[in-house]
Amino acid sequence: MGRPTGHSVPEEPIARSGPVRMCVGCGSKRLQAELTRFVIGPEGVIVVDRERRLPGRGAYLCGVGCMTAALKRKAFSRAFRGKAGLVDPSQLG
Repeated sequence: MGRPTGHSVPEEPIARSGPVRMCVGCGSKRLQAELTRFVIGPEGVIVVDRERRLPGRGAYLCGVGCMTAALKRKAFSRAFRGKAGLVDPSQLG
């Protein structure tokens, strides 16, 4: 048939420099460098990976408010595919 008529132009994706990750608390997508990474540490508990060097699957949060939302929604359990166990918010800060 042909191209649809109209003058709407599709929006171009925002140019980003680096990998983009999604916050497990609020669902917003941001640059990986802007987010805090969490992993399951050697002892089997969730720890903050400030240097982004620990091995394993990571979950990302953008802020303290997102921590509350992630805990309420049990997002860490989903992000770590059920291996997270109980999460102590005082240990994650």
